[in-house]
Amino acid sequence: MGEQATLVVTAVPNPNEMESVHAYLQGVMPLFMQAGGNLVKRLKTEAVLNGNPAGMTLVMDFDSPEAITELFASDAYAALIPTRDTGFQEMNILMTRSM
Repeated sequence: MGEQATLVVTAVPNPNEMESVHAYLQGVMPLFMQAGGNLVKRLKTEAVLNGNPAGMTLVMDFDSPEAITELFASDAYAALIPTRDTGFQEMNILMTRSM
C-alpha cells in the first residue's frame, strides 16, 4: 500500500440547477466510499477572504493516490460528469498529500 492521499474538492453550485447538484452528490458519495474514502469534513464557505469563491468544500482521506486516480478514471464517475457540469458553476478537484 502506498502513501495516504487526501482529496480536496471545492465547488460553486449553480443555484439554477440544484436538482443536478443533489443528483451529483447522491451519485458521487457512494463512489468515494466504495473507493475507500474516509470523510474528514464537508464544509460550507462562510466568507472568502482571498481568491475565488467556493460554496462548499469536501475533504476525504484515501489509502493511496491510486485509489483516487482509479475512482476518477472509472466509467461510474464518467457517467456523473454531465450532471456535475450542469450542477456546478465551478469545481476544483485536488489530490493532496502530507508535506
